[in-house]
Amino acid sequence: MYDLLLTNAVVITVDSAHTLYDRGFVAVKGDRIVALGPMDQLPDPLPEAERVLNLSGHAVLPGLVDGHGHAGHCLIKTLGEHLDTGWDEMAEEIYYTCTDEEFWYAEGALAAAERLKFGTTTGVSMVGSTPRVDIIEPVGASLAGGSSVGLRQLSGIGSANGPWPKRARLFEEDGSCRSYSVTPQQAWASTEAAVRAYNGRHPRELCIVAPGKMGFRPDESVESNIRHNREMFRIAQEYGVPLHTHATGGDVQFLYEHTPEILTSHLSLTHSTGYSQRELEILRDTGAYVFHGPTTNGNIRGHCPVMEMLDMGVHVAVVTDGTAPDRSFDLWRDMKNVQLIQRFRQKDRGNISCGKALELVTIEPARALGLDHLIGSLEVGKKADLIAVNVMQPHLAPFGVMPVQRLVYHAMGQDVDYAIVDGIVMMEDRRLTQVEERTLLQRAEAAFTTMMKRLNRPELLENPHLYDLHQ
Repeated sequence: MYDLLLTNAVVITVDSAHTLYDRGFVAVKGDRIVALGPMDQLPDPLPEAERVLNLSGHAVLPGLVDGHGHAGHCLIKTLGEHLDTGWDEMAEEIYYTCTDEEFWYAEGALAAAERLKFGTTTGVSMVGSTPRVDIIEPVGASLAGGSSVGLRQLSGIGSANGPWPKRARLFEEDGSCRSYSVTPQQAWASTEAAVRAYNGRHPRELCIVAPGKMGFRPDESVESNIRHNREMFRIAQEYGVPLHTHATGGDVQFLYEHTPEILTSHLSLTHSTGYSQRELEILRDTGAYVFHGPTTNGNIRGHCPVMEMLDMGVHVAVVTDGTAPDRSFDLWRDMKNVQLIQRFRQKDRGNISCGKALELVTIEPARALGLDHLIGSLEVGKKADLIAVNVMQPHLAPFGVMPVQRLVYHAMGQDVDYAIVDGIVMMEDRRLTQVEERTLLQRAEAAFTTMMKRLNRPELLENPHLYDLHQ
């Protein structure tokens, strides 16, 4: 007997054979896929199942995997967008001096809700813009908030970027707070403590190692950077968790010259702009992953040569980097944008096929995170993490022909009707099942209000250039 049987859907597996069933089924027992195939392989009447979902008019495919975002950002998005400089400094001030566990839990739940409703079933969040490292409770709250909504949540911290020392405030339950300074060395102990404390606590939570940067941080010495890189790698290796971070030009070369053992397929580097040709060759030869956000500020400020990387055999995945200051968690948008930008760059409308774009947000980020044996494609034995897209809509019709192209070119996050994680229906008919959405939104608004009172910078809410040609 199955626990869940999905029938009559267009099933897009994203497996290595690119298997697709025009009218197919997926059977789930517990948290695993136990059978899938064409409907004519099922007996009549249907086999017994605790629940049968007739998904006629839907496409079923793996849940999307968003390999990079920032915990905290859902509650500061668009805040201070008009700042000429200092947005990162503003974010750090907020995260270190104006937040508490409730902020991180409410924001984690809000981010997970947005991701799930866009069809993302696994999401990665670096806790902070560059990590808050003085305490581990924000990591635990981010993980708990995300998993409470139904997301497979990966959150983490690691060595933060400078300048040092940082000023932090800790708020007590009685409303009082105390201030103190934070040093770089605290990050090593906090990172290991978080990984040790939170892994194994919940089946959909994974605490990872997520430093603000790997390579060379210009505000510290060469020796300090080498120690930082080694400590982050040691913790990730010792506890068997992903190592995920930001990197730009020169960082890969620095790692290769001083700590080449870090450059493995278990390392994922977000943005990856400004690399030299030699650095691209190092990435190719070592198997380290590039996480590219086509709609991020990092991609605006620099250049990530995605097509050159793919042509060379460098591992690449597409991420949202959601959500502040100006992005969302809609990976469907980023699938289209990576195609558009790379086709424009090389004036080649064939760059990045639709099938490849779909892989860049499913199986490729799953591989980068060491989870491809569990998620990223629909195969027997893998986790039942999948989504169903409503294709009976004018902008997706006629859907029977070229279904992958219809989805990648024309679908939006709001077209996702069902999200299933670990075999549990976490969203049904676009309604979250694990939480009451209105309560979640009210809790997020209350956390934002508390944070803004502590920050006391009302000028961040008013953009004086809102209607100017250049803000």
